[in-house]
Parts: sequence; structure tokens; C-alpha cells
Amino acid sequence: MRVFLLLSLLFALPANAGDLRCEGRLVARGLTPYEVIERCGEAVYEDRRVEFLYEGVPVYVDEWLYDVGDNRFRRLLRFENGRLRKVELLRKPLR
Repeated sequence: MRVFLLLSLLFALPANAGDLRCEGRLVARGLTPYEVIERCGEAVYEDRRVEFLYEGVPVYVDEWLYDVGDNRFRRLLRFENGRLRKVELLRKPLR
């Protein structure tokens, strides 16, 4: 019985605070940059670089910043090798 209760609570937890929804559609890990653009449009800032997270193995990193409106937290999307790996919640912009 306790296991069932714990599992119920686990699945009832809210979505990750860093999640991004565009026009009601969730932007989830694993999406390609094209799929994110389809849902959210162009980012306000983009950065591209190569990192070596593992010895001698290049990882192609793209980071996109989305400003989703006044008084709302911005989101930083990190793509690795063409797939969305992380959506980070950033502070609200200073206006």
C-alpha cells in the first residue's frame, strides 16, 4: 500500500520548472532544433560551440535563449549534437 501511495505522489508532481510551452505544445528533451522552431519560432539569442565533454570526443552545442514575455522567466535551451538536452529556467529580464 505504501509503495502505491509513493508512486502516486511521484507521478502527481508538477512538471519541471524549466519546461517550455509554446502555443500549448510542450518543448521536450529529444526534439531537434527544427521541431523547436516549429513550436516556438526563432530564439532571441543563439550561441554555437564545440565542447569536449568526454576525452577527445567533440560535442556540438547550441544554446538558444527564449524570452517568453514581460514578467516571465526566460528559458535557455541546450542542444547537444542536434537534440534538445536541457531547458533551464533563467531569471526574469530587467525592464
